[in-house]
Amino acid sequence: MARMSVDTMVVLGKCAEIELKSMELYDLYADCFEHDVDVARMWRRVAREEENHANQFRLAVKMKEGAIRAVTVDPWKVDNTLRVVQSIIDGVKRSRPSLEEALRSAIKLEEHLSCLHVDCVVNFEDEQYRKFFHAMMACDNSHASRLQEVYDEQVKTRGR
Repeated sequence: MARMSVDTMVVLGKCAEIELKSMELYDLYADCFEHDVDVARMWRRVAREEENHANQFRLAVKMKEGAIRAVTVDPWKVDNTLRVVQSIIDGVKRSRPSLEEALRSAIKLEEHLSCLHVDCVVNFEDEQYRKFFHAMMACDNSHASRLQEVYDEQVKTRGR
């Protein structure tokens, strides 16, 4: 069994960093909308799920030799995504968005991030590991759809 390459570990570490930056963004959104308890709670829940995703990447890095065959994502895409998420955070810190803007931004981000979750990024040597990570992701892999529901409700409420 081959030892995990340094390049693979670096990519997985950066993927974890993306998830932590997403968590930071969603906690920032929760702070922006703390006056609306339900909305703030929704942002905090999504932030905690991002933290769980980061922990999954950390777990993948610690797996036994030979568990991971390779990563299937271009390292440039990972670096670029990290820059994009940081750019969004910086923008929110400069100017507080409306709820509609925050939701639209988060939906777009989640659609982009869905291809960077562990079960998509890692090519596992062992099918049992793939199933394990896939099952973990299945529990909370619907951020974009949940955010879209909140967005649709907000738009509908404004239309009244």
